[in-house]
Amino acid sequence: MWREVKKRFLIVAGFAVLGIGIVGIFVPLLPTTPLVLLAAWLFARSSNKYHQWLHSNRFFGETLRSWEAGEGLTVMTKWRMIMLSTVVIGISFLSCPNHIGRIVLILVLPIPICVAIFSRTKKS
Repeated sequence: MWREVKKRFLIVAGFAVLGIGIVGIFVPLLPTTPLVLLAAWLFARSSNKYHQWLHSNRFFGETLRSWEAGEGLTVMTKWRMIMLSTVVIGISFLSCPNHIGRIVLILVLPIPICVAIFSRTKKS
């Protein structure tokens, strides 16, 4: 009984975290990659079906497989991370009417750039 409840809870939590991670693609302060990695971890402990589904996903699959294998991120993934986060944070900066919000966005911008630069690079 307890195992089934735990399994269902982890599946629901995995989809919730994955949903927040997907929203994080468009919202600068939500970290997409760590949330997708957390969703993969939750699925790995609850449902092989959903874990495999996430690994075969065309958007997240390659990154997850590389990360779990300890290979790191491809150069293209790093460039996409830097460019997408810079564009989204730049648009948010330009549309933000609040000076404090703009300062926060400036302070947040180096985070995805540093993650891309300092994470392990997958050899081609």
